[in-house]
Amino acid sequence: MAINRNLVNWSRTVHVYLSIALLIALVFFSITGITLNHAESMVAEPQTEVITLESLPDLPLDDNGMIADSPELADYVRDEFGIKLKFADLIIEQPFVTIEYAGPGLQALVEIDQELGEVYAETTNYGLIAVLNDLHKGRYTHVVWNALIDISAIILMIFSLAGLVLLLPNKYRFRNVAKFSLIGIIISTAAYFVATL
Repeated sequence: MAINRNLVNWSRTVHVYLSIALLIALVFFSITGITLNHAESMVAEPQTEVITLESLPDLPLDDNGMIADSPELADYVRDEFGIKLKFADLIIEQPFVTIEYAGPGLQALVEIDQELGEVYAETTNYGLIAVLNDLHKGRYTHVVWNALIDISAIILMIFSLAGLVLLLPNKYRFRNVAKFSLIGIIISTAAYFVATL
């Protein structure tokens, strides 16, 4: 198949350098694809830690006399419980201030009883495999991580298309790749229909 030599050269360069850029991402998503597929058999025993504090620092109050959403509250929650308030849900219902946080492989609940001046905190850690699985899914992750997943997907598509362009001038290789791709599509489609019966 006749194809522009400049396009082939450009595709070769893109394919080589993107393969280097994608190496870590491909290995990570391949391993976590396996752990995610077998999550039930690889799950760790959740570790729950409970903290009870019987005193509160002086925190700013809102117009209703309730603890306000403030930098001081954010500092307190970060220092005492390791929770970043900007990534948590803050619920204020007199006399309670409740903070619910979920991160990769982790869930936390902090309940401040303003009337009694007490704090109850419960943190559950689901283990390393749960962290990896949540990262694979982009679950409970920051927008930066989600952007990295999207960028990796786009780069992978460009990498694949560049590889296809490299195959086009070589009829023998292209026929083999087309044949095995067709076999792969047929097997995947058949597996899908068998799995959904």
